[in-house]
Amino acid sequence: MSPLEKLPQPIVSYRQRRINFIPTTLHKLATATEINDLYDDSPLEDQVWQACKSLQIDAERQARIKIKENTYFLDFAIYCVQGNINLETDGDRWHSDPKQIPLDNLRHNDLGTLGWRTLRFNTPQVQEQMGEYCIPTLVENIDRLGGLR
Repeated sequence: MSPLEKLPQPIVSYRQRRINFIPTTLHKLATATEINDLYDDSPLEDQVWQACKSLQIDAERQARIKIKENTYFLDFAIYCVQGNINLETDGDRWHSDPKQIPLDNLRHNDLGTLGWRTLRFNTPQVQEQMGEYCIPTLVENIDRLGGLR
């Protein structure tokens, strides 16, 4: 095993999050300029992240939100002036699982009670309608919530 090596440049966490572990790849580690670049969760999330980044939409990947006794990890948290957006990009199979549906409902209701607006884009929407549907819908919701914080 090789010794740890110092990166040429630090990888910044703009929201000052303390993170113990991020599943990533060597390529992402070598090219990351901020913490959110490191995540290697799903190709759908990577597509949405790249679109957000190119439009300078400040999204936080895998944001940890604690509500009552529950802890949720949001695919993307987007903090706006008049509220927050939970942007979910999970594949269709996961959310159609009968065991997952009640958990999704609880999560959605918990977040909604705190004022979070949830947007959910499925696989075909992300892969085929990113520019025509996903991004315009996201931007419209950001605008309705007073813009980015």
